[in-house]
Amino acid sequence: MLQIRDYIDEHLYDSHTIDGLCRQFNLNREKLQSGFKAQLGTTVHAYMVKMRMQRAAKRLVDTDDSIKAIALDSGYKKQRSFNKTFKTIFQLTPAAYRKIHGE
Repeated sequence: MLQIRDYIDEHLYDSHTIDGLCRQFNLNREKLQSGFKAQLGTTVHAYMVKMRMQRAAKRLVDTDDSIKAIALDSGYKKQRSFNKTFKTIFQLTPAAYRKIHGE
């Protein structure tokens, strides 16, 4: 499972599916999902979302890139969806996070 996590980390912005990961790592769906959850305490999808948001948060603080550009680069087609997910994880909008943590 750690090898799969490392692969996801290295290819975070690629489009991953459970079936694709199962084929790549020669595991059945149940084994992948239950093993990932048991070892990492989260689902594959939730892990990817969390890691993308953590990278986006770092970029909000470290760069002057627009929130829209960061949202698009994070895999979101609409900034509104990005903002909603970001706020769910950090309890702040991306703009508020940048303002608070960028100072």
